[in-house]
Amino acid sequence: MVRRLAWFFLFGVLFFAPESLSATPSILSVTGLVKQPLNLTLRDLESYQSVKVQLNEVTRDGKYSGVFYYRGVPLRTLLELASIRKTNTDFSKKVDLAILVRNREGKEVALSWGEIFYRNPASVIVATAAVPVKPHHNCKACHSHDVYGSRLAQLQRKIRFPKLVINGDSFSDRSLEDISSVRVIDLRPKVMTKRQEKLCSFRFTVTGKIKKELVIEDLSAYAHKQVTVKLIGEGKGYHGIMQFAGVPFKLILDKAGVDGDLKTVFLISAPDGYRSLFSWGEVFLNPLGGRIMIADRVNKQPISNGGRFMMVVPDDLMADRYVKAVFEINVLQIK
Repeated sequence: MVRRLAWFFLFGVLFFAPESLSATPSILSVTGLVKQPLNLTLRDLESYQSVKVQLNEVTRDGKYSGVFYYRGVPLRTLLELASIRKTNTDFSKKVDLAILVRNREGKEVALSWGEIFYRNPASVIVATAAVPVKPHHNCKACHSHDVYGSRLAQLQRKIRFPKLVINGDSFSDRSLEDISSVRVIDLRPKVMTKRQEKLCSFRFTVTGKIKKELVIEDLSAYAHKQVTVKLIGEGKGYHGIMQFAGVPFKLILDKAGVDGDLKTVFLISAPDGYRSLFSWGEVFLNPLGGRIMIADRVNKQPISNGGRFMMVVPDDLMADRYVKAVFEINVLQIK
């Protein structure tokens, strides 16, 4: 009798378990311009090698939601597994791609390919677990119980996983809970690239979703900053240390009246079609965004080789999002 029950149990495992497993709903999909679309469960995400980061959750409007150690897989790892592949374009570089992350409530956040692949992997993760960071003491000496009590209560709140965690931002507006999809998008696949004998642009325009179109021929009226960069490209490697001077990118966007949101991106292009993309969040929420600039001087000399203006991204690990001879800055909102 015991042996018969054992065989019956084994029969059930072999014939019914696969069906139940195959019916397990996916938690997160990775689609768009990828060679291998992914449909992942929470268990799948937990099986990848994870990293641990701290996120201080305060949004720009001052809402506090706790401090947590998050553990999860870098978003870069998932995108590499899906294998991003551009189609129907003659611009093969991925520096102009956008990554749109959506949650089950319909909220969406746009990231740039560059802020994921040209920064360290732990800067953007898909978290599957969290541990609250509790203060050692209460603060009743400086706040009433109503204040510090409600703040402590945030450490016990239920977090919906998987969660997009961008731990380098000054504010946590882009750290989205209960995400359901990641989509890779090419916003301008039909723009042709055309190699020019001498790349040149004596002015650039700011167009798109702005309050007023700007045409800039001279940056001398704007407050300048200097940055020192180690110029390293994916194609030609290390090209030395250079000092650039120019105008912070966000200052130019403010001048054009950009009223962006989490789905806004900036596409910077040259006359030959070379282009790179930046997200509103990496420019306005990340403290490193203040160092991105439109430069008009290099090593204390006016930029003349390749036009008068150059997009410089000092904190990218590779210089491939730099754009020589900036011709247009297009402000776009992903729909």
